[in-house]
Amino acid sequence: MTDHPPYVQAQDRSRADVLRTVKLLMLFRVGLVTLLLASAVLAEVSRGTWEDFAGPFARFGFALVAATYGASLAYALMFPRVRDPLSFAYWQIGVDLALTTLVVHATGGGQSGFCFLYLVDVVAVALLARRRGAAVVAFAGITLMVGVGVLGWARWLPLVPGQLVVPWSISRAELAGKLTLNIAALVAVGFLASKLAAKNRLAHERLTIHEAYAGDLARLHENTIRCLTSGLVTVDLLGRVTTANEVAREILSAGAFELLGLPLTNVIPDLPRVLAAAGPSGTVRRAEVSAANQDGSVRHLGVSAAPLSDHLGQLIGRVIHFQDLTELKRMEIAVARAERLASIGRLSAAIAHEIRNPLASISGSIEILRDQPGTDPESRQLMNIAVREVDRLNALVTSLLEYARPRTEERRRVDLGEEVIEVVQAFERERRDDRQPIRTEVNAAGELAIDAAGGQLRQVVWNLLRNAAEAMPRGGTIKVKVDVVVESESARVDRARAEPVVTLTVTDTGSGIPKGDLDRIFEPFFSTKTTGTGLGLATVARIIDDHRGTIEVASEVGQGTTVIVRLPAARGMSRAAMEHAA
Repeated sequence: MTDHPPYVQAQDRSRADVLRTVKLLMLFRVGLVTLLLASAVLAEVSRGTWEDFAGPFARFGFALVAATYGASLAYALMFPRVRDPLSFAYWQIGVDLALTTLVVHATGGGQSGFCFLYLVDVVAVALLARRRGAAVVAFAGITLMVGVGVLGWARWLPLVPGQLVVPWSISRAELAGKLTLNIAALVAVGFLASKLAAKNRLAHERLTIHEAYAGDLARLHENTIRCLTSGLVTVDLLGRVTTANEVAREILSAGAFELLGLPLTNVIPDLPRVLAAAGPSGTVRRAEVSAANQDGSVRHLGVSAAPLSDHLGQLIGRVIHFQDLTELKRMEIAVARAERLASIGRLSAAIAHEIRNPLASISGSIEILRDQPGTDPESRQLMNIAVREVDRLNALVTSLLEYARPRTEERRRVDLGEEVIEVVQAFERERRDDRQPIRTEVNAAGELAIDAAGGQLRQVVWNLLRNAAEAMPRGGTIKVKVDVVVESESARVDRARAEPVVTLTVTDTGSGIPKGDLDRIFEPFFSTKTTGTGLGLATVARIIDDHRGTIEVASEVGQGTTVIVRLPAARGMSRAAMEHAA
């Protein structure tokens, strides 16, 4: 919005217009005098009377022209320091009237052909949009013209040296007729100039106020578009982007001018399909499309579209409005997965309880039979196999129960960095004799406190390390990083609203996970390995969910896998950690 009310802007605009008009009058004056001088010179040259330029009247004319140029130069020097441009303009018009009167007297008084110069001053005042000023200048012109005509005819005014036409060379009737004709011209021009000045002033004031309101409306429109939390793009009939707000550029990962002139379909390939389905109306109420980022990732967008018309109602393009639904889609998937896993967990718990008791009976019975005298070696070997398989099945049931109902453990303030370092050290000791050449790198510096169950947290880290190692049968590197970040962008500005989140990132250089399996890796019993129960990551996801955290997996076949765990930081995290997060 503008900083001043419309009438203040109108005053400022009026002053600027007066200054422009004054400058125009200064240029016009110099041009008119130059034209008159050139006409006189050409006339004398055409007659071949060069000696007239040396006469006293010629010297008077040249002096008058020089005075006009001098006055114009003085006006130009004073112009930058003018505070009241209207008074400055009236002073110039007053000087013009005096010079015009001198020219009229020098060229015959009432019979002079330069009486039209009075009309020029009247029109000049009309350009300043001053009705009263036009009437005053017209009256002043009539007074000066009649005065110099009558006084010159009565021989009360001295002649200019070398004057060629004397004022009394015409009769009284001729003088009266010429003066009456010129007076009528001045009155008519003055009246019309007054009306024109009034209308011009009124139109100018209205235009200035309307321009101010239009500027306010344009600024309001600009601020409204800029403050939108969703993307807004306009395209022409060829689909090229004509405007895009800041949010649209952020969502589409484009710079300030990268989108302009670019076909929107280059960024949103699904857009033509949506617009084609809109039909003749060209209106899309709601549709979901995918957009590719510069880094190769994909965003899910909710799009609506409407036709864009000009002031004549002609279709000139479309308005495309869209929102980033990527996070919402991810949350929907996470909620659906949580509901599915909860259902599986409840079912698994019921089945596990039903299986565990018979397993104990079977195991005990077989062991009794195995230890009885007279059992042949072959039967004893078969019974050992049965006991071993029962134990394996019991371990599976135990893992299933841990997934379905994690152990209850009191939560306390835990430094995730220290916990990770200890688990990594234990992991390295356990695999010391392993033939797989696996190297671990840990980056965990500073206070990284969370409120968590220490045992479950160690189980999460251990499972992630074990999965990473199993994904690298030929060896490789496991990188573990613990850091603290700020959850929302607004917290970077307002530290009081900061929401620090501790992140655990585990990256391996293994074989990777196919994209088709990424959505299923947290499901119980799903595994891409030939061994294992498929409950490791499912248990990890369950524990992280219980701690109000999130887990994400990014993987590419042949390049490795990255698992990112986000957990809310403990309250009262040190200021140093907050500064590091920001």
